[in-house]
Amino acid sequence: MYKLNEIQDFKYLTFPSLEEYYDLFHCFTTRDGGVSEGPFASMNLGIKTGDREDNVSENYKIMAEKLNIKIEDLIKTNQTHTNNIRYVTEKDKGKVMQDPGYKDVDGLYTDKRNVALMTFHADCTPLFFYDPVRKVIGMAHAGWRGTLKNIAGEMVKAFINDFGCNPSNIKSVIGPSLGQCCFEVDKDVADLFIAVNSKYKDFMEMKGEKYHFDLWEINKYIMVIEGMKESNIEISGLCSKCRNDLFFSHRGQKGKRGLMSGIIMMK
Repeated sequence: MYKLNEIQDFKYLTFPSLEEYYDLFHCFTTRDGGVSEGPFASMNLGIKTGDREDNVSENYKIMAEKLNIKIEDLIKTNQTHTNNIRYVTEKDKGKVMQDPGYKDVDGLYTDKRNVALMTFHADCTPLFFYDPVRKVIGMAHAGWRGTLKNIAGEMVKAFINDFGCNPSNIKSVIGPSLGQCCFEVDKDVADLFIAVNSKYKDFMEMKGEKYHFDLWEINKYIMVIEGMKESNIEISGLCSKCRNDLFFSHRGQKGKRGLMSGIIMMK
């Protein structure tokens, strides 16, 4: 489930299960509303995509204005398809247009207010986390490698171990990304998943010689294993490749694309 919001030509998504919290800001941007051109058109938030840096910088200004958030409150990942997550605070803010000072981080979490966690996506799965009881948020980038390495489980464990969260209180949204319709891999990748957990077979189907994975349901299954309630996990149901009109898609654009962002912040 999702809600498509439009402010003039700037479009972004919000999700019903997180919208009910007055002290929580969250969104998933689309490719619409910026100034970038060509394969990056138009709201590209990826600095190292090959786009002009001045265009990306302008896109950040537009996004911040439309969403009524401060660029200096943003904290970004430095993604390399790992399961590494990092606890961040106010001291990590203000580096969104530069090197954040850490590497190989695909997830962020915090218990601090006015700290906006930001991940980048163009087919890989965005995972939003919020514990409304302990007041903890998390944001993760889960491609197939991150999913295989259990990044969703790492986030839930961090909530429990660092803040004493009860996993049954944690809410999550699985945002727009490659659906099972478009995520196809060869047997070698399928074997990697099955070696980790034979249950993953239940989330695959064969189409010709290709294995089609449901990464949404695999991530949901991982969260449930860690103690989260199924009813607290919302799946947007939007495939980024099928909706290449609304989203950047690495596969749909053969690698030449911009990046969208998932953002979550406690106010």
